[in-house]
Amino acid sequence: MVNFPAIFIANGTAILLLLVIIFSSKKSIRHGLLGEKMFFGMVFINIIQCIIEVVTFLMDGKMEYRTFSLVLNAILFSNSTLLVYFSIIYSDFKLFADIKRIKRIYPFMAIPSILTIIGCLINIFTPVFYEIDQYNVYHRTNLNIIPYVVTYFYMAYAVILIYMHRGKTQKRLFLPVSMFIAPIVLGSLLQFLFYGYSLVWLGASVGLISLYVNLQNESSYVDQLSGLFNRQYLNNLLLVLGDKKDNAGLTAGIMLDINNFKSINDRFGHSVGDDAISKVGKMLHTAVGDKGVTCRYGGDEFIILMNVKSHKEIIDMIDTINNKAALFNESENTPYAINFSIGCGTYNNKRESIDDFLKKIDDSMYEDKKRKVYEGIMPDRRCID
Repeated sequence: MVNFPAIFIANGTAILLLLVIIFSSKKSIRHGLLGEKMFFGMVFINIIQCIIEVVTFLMDGKMEYRTFSLVLNAILFSNSTLLVYFSIIYSDFKLFADIKRIKRIYPFMAIPSILTIIGCLINIFTPVFYEIDQYNVYHRTNLNIIPYVVTYFYMAYAVILIYMHRGKTQKRLFLPVSMFIAPIVLGSLLQFLFYGYSLVWLGASVGLISLYVNLQNESSYVDQLSGLFNRQYLNNLLLVLGDKKDNAGLTAGIMLDINNFKSINDRFGHSVGDDAISKVGKMLHTAVGDKGVTCRYGGDEFIILMNVKSHKEIIDMIDTINNKAALFNESENTPYAINFSIGCGTYNNKRESIDDFLKKIDDSMYEDKKRKVYEGIMPDRRCID
């Protein structure tokens, strides 16, 4: 039995949620970068699916619309597969931002989706996943489970992909991936078990809302050029640290400045300078990993915040960064070399303010820069307490 009020409420709510996303975002964002185009493409597909599903339920039992029902249900099943397929491409792109990787991997990943769509097209002429009888009443076939299996396969792949690689890339997930996937899984599972209720697209809409919140957080707190956290995120983190009464270990700060960065811009142009910032972001992300939080402080300056037990951990991190820079200069074919002036210090929120702490590590960095003017003199890596 079809529960029309539940169908109207569920799909209407889903459309309203998606319209909130569309109207709360700027047009330039919706038509800007490839990642944003993918996201809003999924939003529009979801809206179309909500409308089509309501129409198919309304036509159920009306014999004059049988052919129309066959076509709309084929579109509904096809778009469902396409939506989850696009979601894994989107997830991969947000992680790696590598078009070549997508072209290499995802034609093969499209095979289950293509086979499902072919089955949907055949279903217009003969039952495959569903049957619409002479009274225009929808019935599931034994093969109806296949589109659901394909959907869950893609969603499982997206979850595994994100959790396996999120530590190896610079991309930040401010919400657990489960907050995107779980509503879709729950909605589709309930709809599969209880025919007559429309919950899958409401679940997808909730998932997209969660993903949209993540995108907004990313745009607010992540520096797009370096891929690291930005100054606003750093300020918020320092405020939290400043309010902490008991903090196990030492809060340490490392400030870095790219030596002769101005000459890179002057000699090779700002696009090469931007490339240098991007490569330094990747270098620092790899060097620091989960041992600290790395932020672009401004221009060519970066700050790393760590919780350490001893000063040796700070010196070890500085050594790791310098080694990464030396390896970069040896292996990368760039017209510039990367070298840092580095200062460090510890933060005691009971004895000093945030501004005092930042000034302290900034002074330490400029002392290191002055020392490097004298060729052959190694920098003194003592941090200021």
